Amino acid sequence: MYMGLDIGTSGVKAALVDGQGNIIRHHHVSYGFSNTSRGWRELSPEEVRSGARACMAAAGGGYPVKTITVSALGEAVMLCDKSGRCLSPGITGTDIRGAGLFPDFLKKVGEKEFTEITGLNPSAIYSVSKLMWFMEHQQELYGRAAMAFTFQDFLIYTLSGIRAIDYSMASRTGLFDCNENIWSDRLLEASGIRKGLLSGPVRGGTVVGRILPEEACELNLPQNVLIVAGTHDHICNAIGCGAVKEGWCANTAGTTEGLTVVLDREKMIPGKVQRHHIACEPFVKGGLFNTVAWENTSGVLLKWFVDEYKKKKGSDIKQIFSWLNEHMEPGPTGILVLPHFSGAATPHMDEQSKGAMVGLTLDTKRTDLYKAMMEGINYELALIMAALMEAGVEVGKIVSTGGSLSPQLLQIKADILGREIHTVESRQTGSLGGAILGAVAFGEYSDLESAAACMVRPGLTYEPDRITHELYAEYMNQYRRFYPAVKSILARGNIKC
Repeated sequence: MYMGLDIGTSGVKAALVDGQGNIIRHHHVSYGFSNTSRGWRELSPEEVRSGARACMAAAGGGYPVKTITVSALGEAVMLCDKSGRCLSPGITGTDIRGAGLFPDFLKKVGEKEFTEITGLNPSAIYSVSKLMWFMEHQQELYGRAAMAFTFQDFLIYTLSGIRAIDYSMASRTGLFDCNENIWSDRLLEASGIRKGLLSGPVRGGTVVGRILPEEACELNLPQNVLIVAGTHDHICNAIGCGAVKEGWCANTAGTTEGLTVVLDREKMIPGKVQRHHIACEPFVKGGLFNTVAWENTSGVLLKWFVDEYKKKKGSDIKQIFSWLNEHMEPGPTGILVLPHFSGAATPHMDEQSKGAMVGLTLDTKRTDLYKAMMEGINYELALIMAALMEAGVEVGKIVSTGGSLSPQLLQIKADILGREIHTVESRQTGSLGGAILGAVAFGEYSDLESAAACMVRPGLTYEPDRITHELYAEYMNQYRRFYPAVKSILARGNIKC
């Protein structure tokens, strides 16, 4: 049996999976930002570690677990001393601190060279900005730090005592050379960050060590459990969807939402990557990469709406979601929602952008607003897909997964994108993807394709309705003008956007 540990922004999940892909046990622990003032977005490392331990014990305690694969959200970073004690909170990617330091760093390197080295579009979200902020504003604390971790290598170190980070997570720091799969001396010199702070890079799916005896005892796990470096959570979700071949695309809808397309190195054309704000990172298979193209606000927007506008406090949120889904009117709402409630990512990369709604009347109902938010999320996804295709990235079979998806939302997605939307049986795709990597690392399967073929089972397919798609296409033409118009209006009002 293989365990996938999936560390996210709003919670951590663990699932115990057998060699045929059956979920034996799973557990989830929710948490939230420990600080959101001044545009900061912090997670407590100890809260995340405690939640991860609870999940692993609940999902695998007492079972013959062979591997634990650790995957996590990207860009977050924290500082620890030489004993592993946390000196700082975990600063996440959407945290704005360090944004003012990134332009000078980029000027030293050059935009073209940065993209050629990292495969990334230039952006202040990467860990390098946060680390430079520590250097600039918390010099004493930075001087005491012996290790800088993402949440992935933080948990790997907790479980095994080994400092290891996979290539995709290393990529999200903005300091990794994706051509040589090593830390870039050029970028480290330009940033001033000490190389010794960073963990050793390994390819995703690599066994990095065994579980520490004290951790095995505390979690009621076997003493010989192998600890496997997973990936950036986008990739593990893609693997759990079976998207392990070039051209296949995983659409993961959770707090955020994105399109992870597997592509060959030749498709990574720096000029187009920069122009369309598309990041690429190393996939778990040598020679292949994958896109990281996403929007910051997806399921969290629907949850916000239900939390803020439910009929009475204490109502069951699942029942409210169910009621809203069942009472939506057919066809487009005619309302446009710009889902930039947490800024904008691909293709705009504008962390100051704001959400907006147009087309409201006194006849607008609660269900209309709810559906319009679903539409806005998928209009934005259509922009992302168009950017990928304009950049020369082939978007083939699309497999959707995520806790925020419903049959109604999946049909809206198919109708707006005009594409078949495939699903898989398991909703635990992040943890399943980790388990698949563990099964390959342990030797039960010889390669990723054969493991995915046996462990991922297909679900329903949603076909686009031709007439509805044509109606949505007209609104999509209006939506393309929405962001520039809102940005212009707010800018004229001397409000940052």
